[in-house]
Amino acid sequence: MGEQPSSGSNERKPAIAKPMIGDMVTFGQLTQVSYMLVGPLGSGKTTYAEAFIADGLRLGFPGVFITTDVSPRVIRNDMSRHGWTVDEYEDSGKLVFIDGYSERMGAAKSGSALSLAKVDDISELGIVLSDVLLNLVVARVVIDSLSTLILHSNAETMPRAVQRLSGRVTQSSHSIMYVLEEGVHDEKTYATFSYLADAVLRFKVDDSKEEPIHKVRMERMRGTETSRTWHDFVIE
Repeated sequence: MGEQPSSGSNERKPAIAKPMIGDMVTFGQLTQVSYMLVGPLGSGKTTYAEAFIADGLRLGFPGVFITTDVSPRVIRNDMSRHGWTVDEYEDSGKLVFIDGYSERMGAAKSGSALSLAKVDDISELGIVLSDVLLNLVVARVVIDSLSTLILHSNAETMPRAVQRLSGRVTQSSHSIMYVLEEGVHDEKTYATFSYLADAVLRFKVDDSKEEPIHKVRMERMRGTETSRTWHDFVIE
């Protein structure tokens, strides 16, 4: 990979999110993997996905962020709050946003993001994503959220479509991360899509303290030992 963009002296140091995936596994392959993030609204899944992209960019891995629930502008602003400035990565083509929200909601296009007209046809998403990945090497892909795609698609054909999409992405040496909202689907849906992923990360919020604590654990990962221990998810 080429050199990363340098930061100006007046920019604050990017925050570090812990634990990332490598902190929760004993051994195993961390690229060419499909990840499923499962948890209730507000448990930190989107922030974790943003950290996944930001950490990858820092390490030299390009990123693709597909938004269905908010515009890319919201994600950019959220990442910027943590010091994960993405403008230079977008300008250099190392980070690409695919916007599946704005056109569907009748909103203005968000910056340089590619537009996705429909989310009820995952084949369109697959075509757009494949075109983007042709120019990237060992990229990290995020879909936020898979729940929206499921709710707008054919329930019977969706699992196979997601399996094909994940297969195309991982077989091309990339990794893909899906966000799945807890409390939106039935248990069969969670079981099905969790089974299709190589790794499942579970999120929750501990409200027993004065300040809520966000927690994450690795429930399973193919070919890797996991402890299933709950970790405090923090951004330092």
